[in-house]
Amino acid sequence: MMHALPDASLANLIMPISGGGLLLPNSCVVEVASARQLSSAMSSTFILGMLRWRQREIPLVCFEGLRDGELPVEPAIRQVAVMAGLNDRERLPHYAILLSSVPHLLSVHAGDIKTLDSCDDQTVIYADVEVHGQRLLIPDIDALEAKVMAELFPQRRQGES
Repeated sequence: MMHALPDASLANLIMPISGGGLLLPNSCVVEVASARQLSSAMSSTFILGMLRWRQREIPLVCFEGLRDGELPVEPAIRQVAVMAGLNDRERLPHYAILLSSVPHLLSVHAGDIKTLDSCDDQTVIYADVEVHGQRLLIPDIDALEAKVMAELFPQRRQGES
């Protein structure tokens, strides 16, 4: 005899970025914080620089740079979402994503998400979705972290070729 599973809701965060928002499980985000001044800048199309967080330096990622291939002109550094690294916790235990405003919590059921596009041409975007009438991007965290690692540790990228 088969039993239907309950339609459980999952706690997600809508993380505002310029030109839209990201939809991420709440469990991926360690902390949302007010951004402080960067401790060092980088010459990158998506990493703004290093940010001091809990006595360590973590990279500050601008998702718009990953999406568009270039940084926005004069991005406002106000809010960040500190993320736990998932793939190489030794070299990338945490990183931050720049936000355009304060994120908000959203409970989502599987039936609430309508996939608009699988975004095969954008490696860091898993899907373009609509949730409760709002268009959002679901990032591919594995691809995002791989790009951050390649940018932070270019000698490894060259050595593996």
